Amino acid sequence: MNLDQDFACWLTPAASGAVGVLHMRAQPQRLSTTLSITLPEIGRASLRRICNLDEALVLRVTENTIIVTPHGGPRLRQRLVRAISDAGISFISPTELSPADLFVESTTDIQARMLYTLARAASADAIALLLAQPERWKKNGAPTPADAPRSKRLCRLIDPPTVVIAGAPNAGKSTLLNALLGRTAAVTSPIAGTTRDFVSANIVLAGLACRVVDAPGFMGKKLFEINLPEKNSLKKNSLEKKSLHTDLNQTNSNPSAMQSANQAPSSLQAQSAIDQAAIARARQEIHSADLVIALAAPDQAWPAIEHSNILRVRSMCDLSTAVPMLTGNSLCISGRTGAGLIEFAQAVLAKLVPATDIASDRPWQFC
Repeated sequence: MNLDQDFACWLTPAASGAVGVLHMRAQPQRLSTTLSITLPEIGRASLRRICNLDEALVLRVTENTIIVTPHGGPRLRQRLVRAISDAGISFISPTELSPADLFVESTTDIQARMLYTLARAASADAIALLLAQPERWKKNGAPTPADAPRSKRLCRLIDPPTVVIAGAPNAGKSTLLNALLGRTAAVTSPIAGTTRDFVSANIVLAGLACRVVDAPGFMGKKLFEINLPEKNSLKKNSLEKKSLHTDLNQTNSNPSAMQSANQAPSSLQAQSAIDQAAIARARQEIHSADLVIALAAPDQAWPAIEHSNILRVRSMCDLSTAVPMLTGNSLCISGRTGAGLIEFAQAVLAKLVPATDIASDRPWQFC
């Protein structure tokens, strides 16, 4: 954009908050008149009563640029926008500004980009790494193609990765999500297939902010293949046929049941359509996930999920003393008692952002 243009820009969302951050650029006299304040010296911050509406910290970054931090209530923001707009200063979206526009105090492009990324980093572990980047870029130059895989993993510290919990019905997916979250977000039940849609939550696991998804478990619908004994499948088919035969006999002897039976195919088709849509979405979530938790109860086979990054986890370890806490490539946990959840969080972090990536002193092509 034209850097000579006077403008104001909110750097914080419009939702309610304790503090808002307002970036303003204009000639000093215009800034002073618009906000009805005396500007601080360049490089200094002072408490001022802006627009006769609110006490705010005013930081003067350059001669023509200030950062104002009023309280973040929506009504106050509206009144500030009106007062500033009435003074002839237009509001723009932060997307119209480059990192160098926003962080005019930066001395290099890398420093401006680092500050821009730091402002939106989701995980605390990103802070020290980002602050070190200008010096590492200066010392080693820009990242090479060999640095790309590590850079991609480190970017999960900026934008929360998606972790999908997948498994057969009654594997304990919803119980695990609730235990990680510390409250009830997903309904749990011994009835298979209780979760018919997605439940997701933003959870910090071993310092890594993640979007954790509880995917519905579909056995008979083949969301993913489960190696069940053939006799179980035959038994299920036999029971379904017997149930259907019984239902038809009852329907033939009952006119009202006959009417219900005539309506049943439509209901079954609607349910089938809902299930198919849920299956399609589950497959899509699993395909795009950064990590898939292949969850299985003690008496279940491992779900055969195709994904490049999978962590096998055995649930309900409090019900099975035969399975140790950590066995080979699988982890045993209990969502009910909390056993193994710390190890689980650490394993998720290791799968998504390995310690060697964080320890590396190579430059990072941050997002």
